[in-house]
Amino acid sequence: MTSNIKTSETNKAVTARFTEQFKNKHIVDSVDELFSPRASLHLPLGEEPVGPDGQKDIGRAIFAAFPDVHVTIDTIIADGNFVAERHTARGTHKGEFMGIPATGKKIHWTENHFYRVEDGLIQEVWSEWSYQNLMNQLTK
Repeated sequence: MTSNIKTSETNKAVTARFTEQFKNKHIVDSVDELFSPRASLHLPLGEEPVGPDGQKDIGRAIFAAFPDVHVTIDTIIADGNFVAERHTARGTHKGEFMGIPATGKKIHWTENHFYRVEDGLIQEVWSEWSYQNLMNQLTK
């Protein structure tokens, strides 16, 4: 049991570091240190990017549209190799996002991520986010 607790805490630290380094500080290359080269990304909008480069592409698109985006971790729970994270993102829409030109609006959205972490690297991520809420804020 103690080993599982230690693994859980270590894996929570990996995903929290990903959130801080990549999502908040926008250090795109931090993905190379935190993701397995064969990482799988499962996203709600269809085409799924592959590996660290896919995650970097997602980040670059979000950072271009919302250059001041900042994420607050609302909940993080781990059990062995699995980490569940819910967070709130806030940013200002200053660049094109999914075909919508910059509006200058300050918006927020929530995201839920379920990570599988092994040997200190993120192996898999399943993500869901409040897409409709985000799009409503941009278009109304």
